[in-house]
Amino acid sequence: MYDFGLGYHWLNPQGTFKVFCKANKGLCLAVRDGALVLAATDPTDEHQHWFKDIRFSLRIKDTEGKPVFSLVNKATGLAVQHSLGSYNRVRLVKFNPEDFDESVLWTESSHLGRDFSHIRMMHNINLGLHALPGDEEGGGRVQDGTTIVVMEWDESDNQSWKILSWKDEDNTILGGLEAEPTCRIYCKAYKGFSVTVRNGIVCLAPTNFNDKFQQWIEDKRPGNMMKDVEGYPAFTVINRATGDAIEASLGKGNPLKLKAYNPCFLDEFVLWAKGRNMGDGFRCLHMLCNNSLNFKAIQADKDHGGVHNDTYITLSGWSTGDNIQLLWKIVPW
Repeated sequence: MYDFGLGYHWLNPQGTFKVFCKANKGLCLAVRDGALVLAATDPTDEHQHWFKDIRFSLRIKDTEGKPVFSLVNKATGLAVQHSLGSYNRVRLVKFNPEDFDESVLWTESSHLGRDFSHIRMMHNINLGLHALPGDEEGGGRVQDGTTIVVMEWDESDNQSWKILSWKDEDNTILGGLEAEPTCRIYCKAYKGFSVTVRNGIVCLAPTNFNDKFQQWIEDKRPGNMMKDVEGYPAFTVINRATGDAIEASLGKGNPLKLKAYNPCFLDEFVLWAKGRNMGDGFRCLHMLCNNSLNFKAIQADKDHGGVHNDTYITLSGWSTGDNIQLLWKIVPW
């Protein structure tokens, strides 16, 4: 399933990427003669194929909380490095996974798999990649051979980028997971209800296979790299209808919501793990980074009348009383 890169099995779990600019979508970021330029799109040219190193994305963020990544060229093994300042050419440096080099760390201002936006330096998010227009003789446009510099954000097409997989089937809202079987998620408190989404909030509703928002996909790929403290593998839960993942960023006691899922990053707020079997296959579903915060059907106990339509799902710790509303199953439809 995975096409490992440069001999490092962790470098390329999603395959290689193309990076292109809104100013001319027929040109891709490439390495030519040791320089970073735009070149006419050619899928067979490995100088236009890029790996994304996301090893530090869980721990290091920019001032807006966006995770870092590095771009490493497949043909040359060179990483895109910060320039020496505004209007200076972006540099390239040999990628060395043994060294921690902040000068090759970049962030996306938004989900570049879905939107055009800014690729900016980690320590100065006002400076980002800019395709330098040609001179008047060249028509003042970006073209084959256009130089890449760093400039302050001006919202121009020359600074608006997308990063997509070279595999077209991976460039969907489900990130290439369309062929994965869908599953149903339900709580032991009332097995006739299933997890769904209404108005952006994760909740329970009467089980209905025809409700597309009750169809979920488990992305188990993160489990190849990460486990919780008890050794259970990480996974992400993605809504089949929206392509968005269940996230926990609002914390304990708040309703769970959906977040645009970017499989190219490790995001602690969309990573979950299943606890041990608590009987009949029911388990706690907890945050990977905090196994004391579990899915809970709010006020679904007998004292509150049990589960009802639109019962919210929140995060909660284990209590000494009846914990039936914290026990869940994920099963195929």
